[in-house]
Amino acid sequence: MSDPVLRRAALIATAVTIPFIVIAAFVINGITGGTPTTPSPSATAGPVTAAAPPLAQQQTANCAKVLAKLPVSLDGLPPRVVHTTPDTPFVVAWGNPAVVLRCGVAKPAQLHPGSAVQYRVINDLAFVLGLGKKAAIYTSVDRAPCVSVDFPAGVQPATYLPTVAAAIKAALPAVCSTDSTIADPDKLCTRRS
Repeated sequence: MSDPVLRRAALIATAVTIPFIVIAAFVINGITGGTPTTPSPSATAGPVTAAAPPLAQQQTANCAKVLAKLPVSLDGLPPRVVHTTPDTPFVVAWGNPAVVLRCGVAKPAQLHPGSAVQYRVINDLAFVLGLGKKAAIYTSVDRAPCVSVDFPAGVQPATYLPTVAAAIKAALPAVCSTDSTIADPDKLCTRRS
């Protein structure tokens, strides 16, 4: 089988799995006598369009590990269907407006030898904060590959980032350090290629 066929199969499996989980939740809720809930507006929102991460193809195994650790629903935000160009299963989204996670992104430009990068450490995972046109972008930098999470205006990263950080940390080992006091400077994340 060629890679496009495998990617298409993964996308189809995802498209089938998410509706099945939603239906199962409604059935279980009905059986257990739970109170019916009104779907969130994001549950009926259209697909999210996102650029494919440039390094996802090189990091297929590690990105698959990250996605396996992520929750279907992100702290109450329902999953969204994602379309990427080119097709990749390594972009996921939740809520409306969408919080978008991309596995296999490039290292942030401000992370280079000699830079004085300010890291945000969340659940023992180091992130660099960047700002996009309409989003705060947190990129994990001490794991391989880098994973970015875009938070649109009005969505508080502090609410959702700990869950994402825990998933990334559980999936991937650290490959560098953000502690500038370590004896070997080659182990610093600013030296990471």
